[in-house]
Amino acid sequence: MKHIFTIAFIVFFAIKGKGQTENIDSGKYYPAKEHFETQYKKQEHLKYRKTQVRLEKNRAIINVVKSIEFPENIGDRFKLIFENGLLDPMLINGNAHVKISVVNELPLLNTDPQTKRFSFWIFRRNENLKKGTLESILGNNVNPEEYYFELYNEKADNNTSFQKFVEGAELTYIGYGGIII
Repeated sequence: MKHIFTIAFIVFFAIKGKGQTENIDSGKYYPAKEHFETQYKKQEHLKYRKTQVRLEKNRAIINVVKSIEFPENIGDRFKLIFENGLLDPMLINGNAHVKISVVNELPLLNTDPQTKRFSFWIFRRNENLKKGTLESILGNNVNPEEYYFELYNEKADNNTSFQKFVEGAELTYIGYGGIII
């Protein structure tokens, strides 16, 4: 009897584990897949030199006047993207300062080893409005906005580390995905 429970336990978790795989047609991938299929047009953007970017605790300062804030626990992989000058806040929301709250890599949407696609969320804030006023409440979004971007490294292959990929990458697409409800 003990062996039957052990076997049932193993089978149950093996099936449950397989059921948790990501699906390109659902979850976080569905809107991103749809966006890249309908909105994607290859773009060319300048990359800031590493000497133009200073990484602080939870912020990348670009050319002294621009900044991208991110959560302290964002992870080193995504800090590499900011540190290598691949994102410009002006491209994101037309403002010199932006605060990113969530960043996700979308590996199921990568078309080849030279391409990596990502999503991130921002909460729009109008800092010029007086806090606590009706205008402040109505002028700031409660729900985050989602953006997508693509990095391309023509020299990358299946064996290229993430760090080497980012160091040789360029931003080939950034686009507004919509409001997260």
